[in-house]
Amino acid sequence: MEEARGPLGLTEKIMRTIAAICLAGMAVMTGTDVFLRGAFNTPIFGCEEIVSILGVIAVGFALPYTHYQKSHIGVEILIRRFSKKIRDRVKFITTLATLALVSIISWRMFMYAGTLAESGEVSMNLELPEYYVVYVLSFGFFIYALCLAADVLSFFKKSEG
Repeated sequence: MEEARGPLGLTEKIMRTIAAICLAGMAVMTGTDVFLRGAFNTPIFGCEEIVSILGVIAVGFALPYTHYQKSHIGVEILIRRFSKKIRDRVKFITTLATLALVSIISWRMFMYAGTLAESGEVSMNLELPEYYVVYVLSFGFFIYALCLAADVLSFFKKSEG
């Protein structure tokens, strides 16, 4: 599927940009920490936590972009040998199954974040509330689920037209 247009496409572009910024932030934080450790024997306090949080955001927010770029793993060797009609059906079934799985993951992560918020769970060094990170990751999976749902709808529109 090509990139989505409208609000979903705009959301995907914003998320992609945030993911790229997080990756750059991870590189800068890690490089700076290594330099300060080597040159001055002074690491950045909480660097591991910050890099981990940025990594979670980068992964969660890159999901919709990865979907539109078709950069996910697929078993193309076998599928390529089928007719177009069967390939389309297999794609529909796998998209539907992925939508179900990703929806459940997003929902359960959202519920887990609520549990973390109630318990007051914080990170070890910086004592940052961990539930924020889980909510952000849940949001990334939710937008990915919306992208998958858009694919399912486009399958039905194609078969009607």
